[in-house]
Amino acid sequence: MKKIKIGIFPTIKDVYNSYLKSYEYLERYLTPLIKENVKPIFLIALEKDYLINSLKGCDALLIPGGDVINPLIYDALEYAYQHKLPVLGICMGMQAICIYSKLRNYKDWDLTKIKEIEDFVVKPIGNNSHHQIIDKIGNLDKANTDIFIEPTSRIFKYFNKQIATVKCFHNDQVTHIDNILKVTSFAKDGILESVESIDDDWLLIGVEFHPELSIDDPIIKGFINDLKKE
Repeated sequence: MKKIKIGIFPTIKDVYNSYLKSYEYLERYLTPLIKENVKPIFLIALEKDYLINSLKGCDALLIPGGDVINPLIYDALEYAYQHKLPVLGICMGMQAICIYSKLRNYKDWDLTKIKEIEDFVVKPIGNNSHHQIIDKIGNLDKANTDIFIEPTSRIFKYFNKQIATVKCFHNDQVTHIDNILKVTSFAKDGILESVESIDDDWLLIGVEFHPELSIDDPIIKGFINDLKKE
């Protein structure tokens, strides 16, 4: 059987000095992929043409969490939208998906338009209970958050229940999405925790929580199983 190849978008570190930015591929995202016998492809995200050429050799796209959104993510999502390339976005990756859903209404976008849409779609959470401080030994139970899942969604099939406990570490929330997406779960305070494509032919899932931090979270495994059915 052909091994599934998932392109991983790098995270950006050191956002204060463009000359010192580093692009990293975090181990916690690689481990569950390798466990599922998936081949990770490290995408080159320094220039659009390199990125698109890398994506052409992938069966899916993974956009991980991070501190800042590389604008090339939107070009990757446009390619995915046009070619129905499956996408899994985690935390900041989900935020990028939701921003793209609005940004795609504009034929051409520049950095000014991107910033405008980013500020419109994603806003800080007041009295944030979704980003708990954990100690150095990794007390991840402090990050537990219950979400309420739409019964007709893909992730409902993954969790096989309507209320699930997940790991949350996000300071911002998505406040707007466009009609290529649908909301599939909320936290108890009403904050949006996941989205999916409205198009059954496009496997796209965005989650605000972190499935890679929980051995019991079924999101990554469920996504890969769906890929195998494509």
